[in-house]
Amino acid sequence: MDYKKTILYSVVILAVALVVGLFIHGYEMGTRAKTNGLTVTGSVKKSVIADLGKWNASFTNRADIRNLKQTLEQNTSIKTKLTNYLKDLGIKEEDINFLTVQINPVYEQLVGWGYTQNIIGYNVVQNVKVQSNDISIIEKLSDQTTDLLNLGIVPDYQNTEYFYTKLNELRPELFAEATKDAYVRAKAMVSGTGSKVGNLINAKTGVIQILPPNSIDISDYGAYDLSTKEKEISATVSVTFALK
Repeated sequence: MDYKKTILYSVVILAVALVVGLFIHGYEMGTRAKTNGLTVTGSVKKSVIADLGKWNASFTNRADIRNLKQTLEQNTSIKTKLTNYLKDLGIKEEDINFLTVQINPVYEQLVGWGYTQNIIGYNVVQNVKVQSNDISIIEKLSDQTTDLLNLGIVPDYQNTEYFYTKLNELRPELFAEATKDAYVRAKAMVSGTGSKVGNLINAKTGVIQILPPNSIDISDYGAYDLSTKEKEISATVSVTFALK
C-alpha cells in the first residue's frame, strides 16, 4: 500500500514539475520575444487643398405685431434676390438650401428687468446653407458683404467652412508612408548596436489630424479644422519590429 502511494506521489510531483517547467519556458520565450522587438512611432504629413466649400448665413427681419404677413413677403423677396446673386456667382441652384423660416415672438419688456406675456412683434429668421466644389466662389462670397448690403440683405451671422473630401482615399497612403518612416527610425536607432531590424510584428494606427499649415493644435482624439482651404494632414502609426 505504501509502495502504491509512493508511486502516486511521484507521478503527481513529476506532473507539477512538468507544468512549472513549461510555464517558465513559455515565460522566457515571451520575454525573449519582447526584448527582441523594437517599437517605434512613425509619422507623415501631407499638404492638401480643400475641394468643397460651405457658406452658412442667417438673416433676421423684425415684424410688428400687425405686419407679420408683409415681413414674410419681404423675406421671400430677399430669398429671391439672394438666389439670383448666388447663381450669378456661379453657384448651382441645387446647392442653395434655404432652411424653414423661423418666427420667434418678441415679448414686451418690463422696466428694469423681465418680460410680460404680451407679444409685441416677431423676429423672422432665415438661415441659408450654400456649398460649392469651386473654392474660389465660396471665398468670394465670404468677402462680399458689401454686395449683400446693396441688395438690402444684412446678415447677422455668416460662416465659411472648407472641407477635404478625399480623406478615405488618402488614408491608406498616409499610414503606408508613416510605417516607412517608422522603419527608417528603427534602423537609425539600432545602428551601431550590432542588431538589425527584422520583420514587422505589430502595427497600430493613430488618429488623423487635419489642421492649418504649421499648426500645433493637435488632439488625442484627432482634429479637423475647417477655417482654411490650405490644410496639413498628419498621421501616426506605432510599429513593432523584430530584431535580428
